[in-house]
Amino acid sequence: MSSNGMLSAETLQRDERKASEDRARRADSLRRVLQNLGVFVPFVAVLVAGIAIAPNFLSPSNITNMLVNASILGVVGFGMTVVIAVRGIDLSVGSAQALTCCLVAASVNGLSPVGGVAVGLVAGAALGLINGLVTTKLRVPGFITTLSMMSVYRGAALIFTGGAPIIIDSVGFKGIATASVAGIPLPFLLALLVGLAFWFVLERMRSGRYVIAVGSNPEAAIETGIGAQRVILWAYVISGVCAGVAGVVLASQLGVINASVSTGLELRAIAIVVLGGTSMAGGRPRVVGTAIAALLLSMINSGLNLLNVVSAYQYVALGVLLVLALGIDSGQRAAVRKMLEGRGTEQ
Repeated sequence: MSSNGMLSAETLQRDERKASEDRARRADSLRRVLQNLGVFVPFVAVLVAGIAIAPNFLSPSNITNMLVNASILGVVGFGMTVVIAVRGIDLSVGSAQALTCCLVAASVNGLSPVGGVAVGLVAGAALGLINGLVTTKLRVPGFITTLSMMSVYRGAALIFTGGAPIIIDSVGFKGIATASVAGIPLPFLLALLVGLAFWFVLERMRSGRYVIAVGSNPEAAIETGIGAQRVILWAYVISGVCAGVAGVVLASQLGVINASVSTGLELRAIAIVVLGGTSMAGGRPRVVGTAIAALLLSMINSGLNLLNVVSAYQYVALGVLLVLALGIDSGQRAAVRKMLEGRGTEQ
């Protein structure tokens, strides 16, 4: 081959590589725009609608209630964000939180408020560890594992309580959910700290890059020396701990605990994670989006309650929101895939 031919081939390869890099950058920009629109547009729409039609929507008591409820859901959502980012799913978080709440309530009465908090955190971690071990060591798909454990944990909560409610006696423990700092609810500040910690770890630390690598391409992650199964195991443990933390706050908020609490929590958690921009296909987690989506869902529930809409319609709203979130996720992946293939600029 002549030197001119070799130079032409090298130039062609360089141009193709540059074009591929340009498409990747445009695809990443498009992905970010779509992810932001997916949560910000509904958030603004619901906020405006709530102010316009729901009485007392912006009253101090209702704002506090929305922030506390969003905090409980948001903390669970942060754990679910990590699980979904590594291509997993945790359908047991509602039942795990119910069992944790029951254990916390009994421990507060039998030990102390501090003992109850400690039991909640340890119990949540243990339940998450069980999910992670079954998924990674027995190689049972996460969907099947957590679907099974959803029943196991709920049944354990019923057995533990004997079907009777547990009334928390400690006034101090109940104050966790009602306390405030400079007018800001303590649970919201707790959720904010947890969210900041998740954001920092996932965006700025090596462990966050491991999560992204495993979620984006598990085989490639393994080839580079990343322990994919260990990352997945820890993702489920983290999800369990988050369920435990949120369970402590929920137990404080309710004061009377039974085994049926947190029913349907798993669907709400999945909805806010996907609506917040984390893809069900795995990859980069979006902690900020999850937090905003938690506030969005809390506003929806609060607005419907203020309008005296029966709870059955709230379940309908949740289902519609979940379908919307999944549809947005699918549309984002299709648009990004089209751009990466180079078709987005040919027309």
